[in-house]
Amino acid sequence: MSNRAAYDRWIASLRPTGIELIEGLNKALPGKLDAPEVKHGEPLRAGGYGEDRTVYTQTLFSPDGEEPRTVHLGLDVFAPAGADVFTPLSGRVHSSRINDADGDYGPTIILEHAPVLGLKFHTLYGHLSRDSLKGLKPGTAFMAGERIAELGTKRENGGWSPHVHFQIILDIGSAKGDYPGVCRRSEQDHWLSICPDPGPLLGLR
Repeated sequence: MSNRAAYDRWIASLRPTGIELIEGLNKALPGKLDAPEVKHGEPLRAGGYGEDRTVYTQTLFSPDGEEPRTVHLGLDVFAPAGADVFTPLSGRVHSSRINDADGDYGPTIILEHAPVLGLKFHTLYGHLSRDSLKGLKPGTAFMAGERIAELGTKRENGGWSPHVHFQIILDIGSAKGDYPGVCRRSEQDHWLSICPDPGPLLGLR
């Protein structure tokens, strides 16, 4: 059985846990990457999986002479800087890194999960605060619902409105601390197959 088939079978049997990636996610409104920052007391905004975005104009996504990477592979949850981020399921730290190119993730954590026999996958949390990575080591265990990080400011998260980029990765290869969060339109079928919609894992419809 392929890892995607194993993941699909597992996610279909998953029961709601009530764990929110960020408190208030279940009442979030639709959100866009170039929208104003969410202020304290305002509803969270979320969305963007599989979305073809024109906002990615940085060299990181649109190098000269190449097809730009515009199709978004994760789910963005917009909240005020400093908001706590929780893991929706138990796992261990795979890797972390500060990806500080213009438009990049900024501080990033990747967790490894093996919820059932025969299935292993990873989740990526991007645009965090620098403090979130302090003292973090590969192998550090987190329980489902445990706080793992906080959202970074625009100054430290790659230049975006504060949010977490949450992505599921079924084939991480040799990547550590970083992984493509957007892909070329011509390659989207491949990338979306190994980065499935995070909505079902997060209890979103």
